Amino acid sequence: MGKTSWSFLIIVSVALSGTALRAEPPGTTERKSSASASRRLIESANGWIYVNAEWVHPDGYKFVNNKVLRTTAKTGKTFPKPPGKLALENPTKLTPRNKPAEAQTAAEKAAGARRKNLTPTPTSQTGTHL
Repeated sequence: MGKTSWSFLIIVSVALSGTALRAEPPGTTERKSSASASRRLIESANGWIYVNAEWVHPDGYKFVNNKVLRTTAKTGKTFPKPPGKLALENPTKLTPRNKPAEAQTAAEKAAGARRKNLTPTPTSQTGTHL
């Protein structure tokens, strides 16, 4: 290799190593900001979940017309804090995504059994018509 090719190789390697050291991975700030935004949204919800256009708490409370109402919770328990302002502004982001197949309620299982029992089965095809 000639003198010019060695100097060119050195210049290129120095230039590439200098830019590689200063470069940040693309999109890391977006991921951090979206992750922190979703974390703030979950914290603002205070345990509430937005299901079927209403706010429901797992302890047996509903949030309706800016009031916390007891549905199935035992009396004497303290009411949970209502969902925060950020959660109230973004309720669709707190809806559960997919329901696993094992988490079917008893009513859904009964409806499936009823549907299965009511569907007519095809007649057997054994035998000939001579």
